[in-house]
Amino acid sequence: MSSEAAIGKKRLLAASLPEQTTRALADRRGAASDRPALRADLAVRRQVQMGEVRWIVKNPERRKYYIFEDFEWRLIELFDGSRTREEVVAAYNELYPFDPLELSVILDYEEMLRKLDLVSQSVAERSLGLLAGAKTARQRAAEEKAEGFNVFFLLFHVLDPDRFLDRTVRFVRWIWTPPVVAVWAIAVAWTVGVFAIHFQELWAGTYELYAFLHKPFLDAVHFFFILSFLGFFHEFGHAYAVKIYGGEVHDIGIALLYFTPAFYCDTTDALLFPNKWHRLWVNTAGIYFEGFVCSAATAVWVASYPDTLLNELAYKTMLFTGISTIFYNVNPLIKIDGYHALTSVLEMPELREDSFKYLGAIFQKHILRLPAPLPPVGRRRRRIYWIYGVLALAYTVVIMRLIGGIFFNLYSRLFPDFAVILLVLTLLRIFRKRVRIATRTARLAYLDKKELLMSRRARKPVLAAFLVLLVLLFVPWTHKSISATGTLRPARVFRVEAPEDSSVESVLARENEPLADGQPIFRLTSASNEADVARFSAQKERLSRSAEKARDAGVPGDVFERENRADAAAAGVHDAVSRGDRLTLRSPGPGRILTARVDDLAGRQLRAGSLLAEIGDCRTMVADLPVSERLLDELAVGAPVRAFVTQDPLSPLHGKLVRISTATLDQPRTSDGVVETKGPTAHPERFVAVAEFQNPGGRLLTGAIVRARIQSKRASYAARTGRVIGRWLQTIFW
Repeated sequence: MSSEAAIGKKRLLAASLPEQTTRALADRRGAASDRPALRADLAVRRQVQMGEVRWIVKNPERRKYYIFEDFEWRLIELFDGSRTREEVVAAYNELYPFDPLELSVILDYEEMLRKLDLVSQSVAERSLGLLAGAKTARQRAAEEKAEGFNVFFLLFHVLDPDRFLDRTVRFVRWIWTPPVVAVWAIAVAWTVGVFAIHFQELWAGTYELYAFLHKPFLDAVHFFFILSFLGFFHEFGHAYAVKIYGGEVHDIGIALLYFTPAFYCDTTDALLFPNKWHRLWVNTAGIYFEGFVCSAATAVWVASYPDTLLNELAYKTMLFTGISTIFYNVNPLIKIDGYHALTSVLEMPELREDSFKYLGAIFQKHILRLPAPLPPVGRRRRRIYWIYGVLALAYTVVIMRLIGGIFFNLYSRLFPDFAVILLVLTLLRIFRKRVRIATRTARLAYLDKKELLMSRRARKPVLAAFLVLLVLLFVPWTHKSISATGTLRPARVFRVEAPEDSSVESVLARENEPLADGQPIFRLTSASNEADVARFSAQKERLSRSAEKARDAGVPGDVFERENRADAAAAGVHDAVSRGDRLTLRSPGPGRILTARVDDLAGRQLRAGSLLAEIGDCRTMVADLPVSERLLDELAVGAPVRAFVTQDPLSPLHGKLVRISTATLDQPRTSDGVVETKGPTAHPERFVAVAEFQNPGGRLLTGAIVRARIQSKRASYAARTGRVIGRWLQTIFW
């Protein structure tokens, strides 16, 4: 059916595609004005950054911001509603005769400005534009879905705080006054000193804080409560800073930043600030507020009693606003506060994108030898692109590697037979945009070099490259590492037990106190031993006096008998005293007391054989590392082990594998007859690989969590891939 039908002198629109109908209505009822004019409500600011002039334009209706170069704005500002398109061409060429333009360029710019909704429209144009925009929005959403999104930055709008900020900004202006800033600096300096003194404890606490999924539900509640509390102050710090310098804030919400829950505040209005130090204040206002919170939390933690709810909440708040802030908010390699502060100081608002674009052009031109033009940049900007771009790319690769490891561990635990396949599919899904870019670049490189690769003179280089690839794939260059988590314990543990029924008179050592060989630990008393000492002593004294009397009476037989009995009583006294000496229990070797709260044993009654304490020889520590049955053939006694302790993750441990157990960890208990025998589990059994670490300085503590990597034999990448595929086929089909 045709899109138009003629009925008499009137032309009516017939059934047609929606976009054709909209276009026809716009042509008839909403034709564009012959004298295009910029919208009167636009906010325009001129900025000079690194000697380059830029113009920032804000569309207040859409709340969108656009950046134009100076040569572009020279043309755009001529759209003032007083000139036709031909007159715009004439005016531009008269003002800038060294850079003449044609009418087609004016039409292209007008079309671009209309798409950005920067040109004023009549009522009919606006209504029909909304009608056409519905389809465009659906199409754009479909295209964005197909193209993919950045999984590292997921934003969810919550509220528009602009009116609330207008009413309350006058109450917080004093926070940005010089005296308050000076107090903040002193408080932060004191807090840094506290962190330096307790660095290892706070570092380990920060690591454990983000492992809340392995903790009780109450700890998870604390995590999100503190996160919400700090997020409120942090983001409203940004918002109030924007308000103080004359901007607007219309969006505060929740974000997932590298899969970590966080909050965000839209401070794009700061782009309109002519003073770069005002923009810097806006970018650092959240950190400024967190400095107050961190200092207050540190003071509460220092002053409050341990093991109280107040002390625990203050401690966790310190961790959130202390070390965590350095790695997230201050980190310029992530597009949050630290990044935006850096771009404000450098006056390079698109630093990350421009750096990646420049390095991509370098890679395509000099590595792939593609005809890719290099953007013209100055020496200082080029140096900044290289430094920041390389660091940001490396950081992104590390984050992608961590995400891949998280998913692999999850799939290995839940679906061990399909872990690799699920990991590949997940990574392709998450990073499909980057995969698409890499595939497109590889395709362009192939098309550009196709004829060269097929030519005769390229055969030797291609053959050499193929041989190099084979060497890389089939030569065992590196060791494969097996990751596992375990708990440190002493290599040898001594048991200190009561030698007989007795009571603890005194405790001579404390928990975790280093002990020397033979050092007294407990002093016990025994009622029966004391009675034996008193009885034998009395017998010895009585028999000695009786022997003296018999000697005075001249009866040799009685003297001999009573002296012998007195000697026997003396031997009994000696034995009883020796028993008493044995009741002073000593350390059987050098080590530390592992038993908790040994002080509570004082005055306690004991039966013979009762355990008083365990002493560990901490000069050598071991860790039981659970290893899947699938990996047993890759382990060997003596293999090097590298581990990190939670309390001191910056200092790696180096040890070796001393033995591999033959019993699995998951076997059910059946000896007591209470637990019934279980059938085979769906997951592979886990064996214990025992790693040994030397601890001459006593730095390692019993119970510390270690994350270890066991180094297996050298294996080529091809062998590793074949082994994984072979195991999977054997598991599924055998």
